[in-house]
Amino acid sequence: MKAVFCGTFDPVTRGHLALIQRAAGLFDHLCVVISPNSDKHCLLSADLRRRLLEESVAHLPNISVMEFDGLAVDAARAAGAGVLVRGLRSAADADYECNMAGMNRRIAPDIETLVLFSAPEDTLVSSSNVRELLKYGLPVDDLVPAQVNRWLQENRTAKTRQTHDITGCNDKEEQK
Repeated sequence: MKAVFCGTFDPVTRGHLALIQRAAGLFDHLCVVISPNSDKHCLLSADLRRRLLEESVAHLPNISVMEFDGLAVDAARAAGAGVLVRGLRSAADADYECNMAGMNRRIAPDIETLVLFSAPEDTLVSSSNVRELLKYGLPVDDLVPAQVNRWLQENRTAKTRQTHDITGCNDKEEQK
């Protein structure tokens, strides 16, 4: 059985990795899908997120990574998966995830949503928190995989720039 785990992964965190590892143990194949979110300001380009994610999951043999611009259920279909894996950190996430699961079921009743609860030590770990800490030059080494932290340290410019954009993924906005 195949499953997908969708997210922006901007950047991938240790919380994401913990859920990915657990989901990989439940399915024959897990496709991790990098998808855009119009409500979020991107820190890293999609290509960079993909590369860092691939490096972070390289030790897991039944995982692939792909980019997909569209609905999660369409990403699941494109990957040949019948299950969407979602992570839940807190009660605040529960309302959102319940709504998403209901809409996904309405759109694609053949695709099931499986929610995995985050470990207690990962409930505060989010890409948004990582981006905010980076904005103020604070360390994130305990929140992200080593590969991601290494890249962030080598390319640390967020503290001295007004924008969160480290890689130029918002070049179109800057050209206006």
